[in-house]
Amino acid sequence: MNIRMILLFLLLAQYGKAQQSTIVGTYQFNLNPMRTFGVKVENDTLRFFEDPNLLRVMYPLGNNKYKVGIVKPEAIVEFVPGKMIVNQGGKDYDCFKIWDDPTFPKAKRAPNRQNGFTRADTLRGKLSPLRSCYDVTYYHLTVEVHPATRTLEGNSLIRFNTVTPFRELQVDLYENMSIDSILYKGQRLAYTREYDAVFIQFPAVIPQGSIDEFRVYYHGRPQEPDLSVSMNGGMLWRKDENGKTFAQIVMQGSGASVWWPNKDHLSDESDSTLISVIVPDDVQNISNGRLRNKVALPGNRTLTEWFVSYPINNYNIVFNIGDYTHFSDTYGDLTLDYYCLPNHLENARKLSAKVKPMLEQFEKHFGPYPFPRDGFKLIETVYPMEHQSCVALGGFQAMNGELERLMSHEVAHEWWGNNVSMKDFADFWLHEAFATYAEKIMLEFTKGHEAAVKALEREPVDNKEPMIGEYDVNHVHYNLYDVYSKGCRVIHTLRSVLNNDTLFFDILRGIQKDFAYQTVTTHDVETYISKKAGIDLSPFFDQYLRTILVPELAYYKKGGQLYYKWNNTIPGFKMPVRVTVDGLYIFIYPTDNWSTIAIKKKDIKVDTENFYVKVKEEKAR
Repeated sequence: MNIRMILLFLLLAQYGKAQQSTIVGTYQFNLNPMRTFGVKVENDTLRFFEDPNLLRVMYPLGNNKYKVGIVKPEAIVEFVPGKMIVNQGGKDYDCFKIWDDPTFPKAKRAPNRQNGFTRADTLRGKLSPLRSCYDVTYYHLTVEVHPATRTLEGNSLIRFNTVTPFRELQVDLYENMSIDSILYKGQRLAYTREYDAVFIQFPAVIPQGSIDEFRVYYHGRPQEPDLSVSMNGGMLWRKDENGKTFAQIVMQGSGASVWWPNKDHLSDESDSTLISVIVPDDVQNISNGRLRNKVALPGNRTLTEWFVSYPINNYNIVFNIGDYTHFSDTYGDLTLDYYCLPNHLENARKLSAKVKPMLEQFEKHFGPYPFPRDGFKLIETVYPMEHQSCVALGGFQAMNGELERLMSHEVAHEWWGNNVSMKDFADFWLHEAFATYAEKIMLEFTKGHEAAVKALEREPVDNKEPMIGEYDVNHVHYNLYDVYSKGCRVIHTLRSVLNNDTLFFDILRGIQKDFAYQTVTTHDVETYISKKAGIDLSPFFDQYLRTILVPELAYYKKGGQLYYKWNNTIPGFKMPVRVTVDGLYIFIYPTDNWSTIAIKKKDIKVDTENFYVKVKEEKAR
């Protein structure tokens, strides 16, 4: 081989590598922005993947086209600047390139019984004296968002009431985010950092009862969530179908400190909040509460100011960025605002027609909508989340029953999660079980009781860990779905045990009224239910919430008698259950000792549709 051939070979190799470098990256599937694909180089070969553990070779076809190996139906991908076009099944699907790095973000380990708990989890989850010494009354968050670099910069004003005298307190901001300064009455304050905790030293003791404030200036690039990990949050950067920025912050489990400085403990909600966000002027920002001000700024930027007039969970404070189209309506005196991407306006209008009947049902069963001053907003986003007065619903690309179910779940959180909120993540079931049960209430309204009961039966339950988690460590269940599925079955079982819908829904409305705008524990709620029901339900809650044991009704028939008892229960457990005996629908009252009733026939059917129990027929004794 002569020198010219060698040089040509080297130039072709360099060209090939340069071409590969423009292709490598992460791509968003535009029909579903939640789905992303990666293209990476491994052993000098381009590989395509959705699951990082399943790489497929890309075979070159020329003209920036590749065949993806071992995919049915056959997939051909073509690369044009900023985009990958996937041809499969005779159709082309656009995938925008959303970043050059093909690696998926790695999540922090989740604090749970499986992974264990660390000092960092205690700093995040415990209401220590450095947190309990002050009560936040007001936040003013000011932030500028830079989509091109995926970075933020801004400041957080924290106004507080002093509960006990202190000279040092704790706020929180993820360690990957930088603090520029902390100012108090024009003076810079000293601070130290440990994991995501920030300990601030004041120049003198702050006396009890005083109202004071300080401001934290910061900047950084918030983590991008690994959505395969339960409750992992961060900044979602996507493109809409027209190539414009479509971005959102979600951080329920990770906490608001993933992107802004605050007292990141669920027990403390500010009384009111002002959210000032600056974005490029080709998109809009939609946040919680009412839009107070919108200002055009130099440099093709826009400032919007949103005011929240009610207490709000820190993880509910958000921004949503997109090329939004807006329309509005009213429900009595309540304003209804809808924000969607322009290509999805027709679907958004169809979905909005479902909102008033849904609100009517929720108000009937739970009480008045909790945040009338701030209005009601439904917004199209990348990811669904129950952000207070600004409910995020994921994409509006398709209208179907699943989108309606999701809407009922997220909107129900305005009552269960936003109005009445957990004090600690150990009690997460208080949010998700009731919101999941609200789905069934809507199904009962639209398709009848039988359809709702059948849907309940289809809820899968693993029972790998108790529904109540560990306190003071920001516990995130590793088996998260039971908090939803088992939780709603437990609530329905409670409804069946009470056997009085008037009483049951009076209790739900009472919880919403008597604990309005408060944070609560499981103990608060179960004590309230027992008091209103007039019976001690603590064995019921201990059994279903604090163990993985499912009560088993054991029975046998002998000599015209039905013998029955509970197995697989905690000591002292007793709960009535409905059965069909001799064609009659009756209640029996098992305990952990054998009881009997007279029967004429041998048929017996236990109502496992409405009671979350197991059944075992034993041999006659």
